[in-house]
Amino acid sequence: MKKSFQREIKDLSRIYNLSPAISASIIPLREAESRGLILDLGEPHDLASMISGYDALFSTGLSKDYIDKRGFNLFISLRELLQNALDEEEMVTGKPYAQLEQDSLGTWIMDRGRGITLEALRMGESNKECWLRGYYGEGLKLAASYLTLNQIPVYIFTQNMVFRFKVLPQDAKNPGIFILLGRAKEEVKGTRILLAGYRPDPEFIKKMVRFRNNELEGKLIAKEKFFSEDCPKKMPSAIFDFPNLLYIRNMYVGEMSQVAKRKSLLSYDLWWVRLDVSRKLMTQTTPQLFLEIAKLLELSAVARRKFVEKLVETGMLKKKPIEKGFVIEFMPIFSIVEGHLFVYAFPDGMLDAFADVLGLAEKRDLIRRVTSHEEVERAISQGLIPLLLPYEISDRFSSIPSL
Repeated sequence: MKKSFQREIKDLSRIYNLSPAISASIIPLREAESRGLILDLGEPHDLASMISGYDALFSTGLSKDYIDKRGFNLFISLRELLQNALDEEEMVTGKPYAQLEQDSLGTWIMDRGRGITLEALRMGESNKECWLRGYYGEGLKLAASYLTLNQIPVYIFTQNMVFRFKVLPQDAKNPGIFILLGRAKEEVKGTRILLAGYRPDPEFIKKMVRFRNNELEGKLIAKEKFFSEDCPKKMPSAIFDFPNLLYIRNMYVGEMSQVAKRKSLLSYDLWWVRLDVSRKLMTQTTPQLFLEIAKLLELSAVARRKFVEKLVETGMLKKKPIEKGFVIEFMPIFSIVEGHLFVYAFPDGMLDAFADVLGLAEKRDLIRRVTSHEEVERAISQGLIPLLLPYEISDRFSSIPSL
């Protein structure tokens, strides 16, 4: 009996290209029931015609309680599956792309990437490059687990295999997440993920990926490539003349007013901001968001000018006549992203943009940083142009000479 079991594991390892570490966690189907893992292997006719059969179970190491604690929801789960497809496609072709189709079986998310191995679906395993969208390397398995727990069956077709996520035992208080190992009737290049019986609103899906969002078409102000301190590959960040949307690594996070608790006058797609593990921008990440916007502004004179025009439109920046001259008043509104940014940085080149938009380009060298009305009067008496700032952020403007 022991020899027969070992032979079966050896055969499964060959069929599914399993490493020795993975093989030790494989449960042949004939063993599953004896362990209390009762399986319903029935499939809809159209889907059954794509699968030759199932052979074994594998535990992901996840449980219902763990998925619940991670705070995933339908939106985050779909976003994770899409970004995984974009990453795989970009790794192989150099361009991000994810094909979405809906048919009688449900919704398909497809890519022509490297395909998925069972090792990649084990908790703690990751082969992600530092520049990829899914930098934690666990999004696909968490997303598929969440969807399965919420009655959306998930099938992954890759190479000549099919992986189906299962919740077992079904009547347990805290069931585990398992994967059924099956053989596909047709070989798949890349990965095809089926969300069985689920058909989301196409517009809902389009908004999730920045370059599919029709609202942003023709609204691009600037796109600049730069690398981060811990990743040497240059990747693009962008700014749009459209209000209040935040994308990170091309993936929609939400309205800026909800995500960062401050509305924004422009929309942003930032590459080097990292979401926390819940895939939501948390308080500790917010300073990084502003610093990344500042980097983008430093690289683009066009973006700086548009940014300053928004400051003027909202009254945060103005040229105000006073006796014997005028003063530049800059009073940022901290409940607006474009104002709160200056708590963290005054981007290089921003003074030139201030002067240009206010019609003071030829007098730029006369501008002096001041924080009181007494200093305003002294500057004017010396033939200088005072830039009046709140004292609390004056140090961020140290690149501007003080009085």
